[in-house]
Amino acid sequence: MNVGAVIDAAGRPAGTADFGRPAETDSLRAAERVAVNFQRAGIKDIVMVTGYRAEQVEKALRRFGITFLRNEGYESARILDSIKLGLDYLRERCGRVLFCPADIPFFMEETVKLLLEAQGGSVLPVCRGQSGYPVCIDRSGIETLLEYQGDKGILDVLEAGGTELIRLEVRDEGILAGAYAEEDGVQLAWIHRESLMRPQVKVRLAGRKPFFGPGTVTVLKQIDRLGSVKEACKKTNISYSKGWKIIHAAEEELGYQIVGRQPGGKNGGGAYLTERGSKLLRLYEIYEQQVEEAAYEIYDQIFFDSELF
Repeated sequence: MNVGAVIDAAGRPAGTADFGRPAETDSLRAAERVAVNFQRAGIKDIVMVTGYRAEQVEKALRRFGITFLRNEGYESARILDSIKLGLDYLRERCGRVLFCPADIPFFMEETVKLLLEAQGGSVLPVCRGQSGYPVCIDRSGIETLLEYQGDKGILDVLEAGGTELIRLEVRDEGILAGAYAEEDGVQLAWIHRESLMRPQVKVRLAGRKPFFGPGTVTVLKQIDRLGSVKEACKKTNISYSKGWKIIHAAEEELGYQIVGRQPGGKNGGGAYLTERGSKLLRLYEIYEQQVEEAAYEIYDQIFFDSELF
């Protein structure tokens, strides 16, 4: 079952929403931390809903290979509006979706894995009697939230809709960080900073030159979903010309088409992944996952208990 994630970064930061901004954590802002946590847990299909300073946020996080959706009415929108944007985008290919506001950045990778291991319904993490984020929403919960029209909060909607809600006890105060006083947030930031030490492997295929990597994968996934190179480029925050440059470079090295073209009209016609393009994408993702798992095993063998980090 494919798992996706939605990060709500649409609102204007206020109060405790700026935990990512102390001097010691400036290099990794809150939204970046959330994305990294999900990626470390093996989640590739990540959507970030933006609003306030959307262009600035999208430009800063473009390298993470995530999809951006705009909540144009963010100033008056509720958190439910943002999550519905993300869920609607992921519903066709994800049986479960993790949701987290961007101002809850200090939860641990292990917590994400525990949420995914739980069976039987949507899962809510709980620490010291308080519920937090991220929330893991199952298929039933996804449909319940998308169909709901009203003013209730996410958990109220899930429970009222008959979705089984599992409360999972975890020993991770980071799930509550948005409710903490600032000094506690800084302390958690230091703890979380240590937990972020990890190997980072960028997997690319190369012939005469590198031609297929994370950027190519992001563009191809969007083309497959949207049926348009132009729309795919918008979603990945790159120019239309750069999108085609990425595609043409890959096809030149491979010697075959990975994106089929359907000419037509002022909108530039349609596009789709060819059979060989789809197969290449699927096999690359399998290969990338296995390389990353091997990198973590080697990292643990070499750096475990080294006292360097």
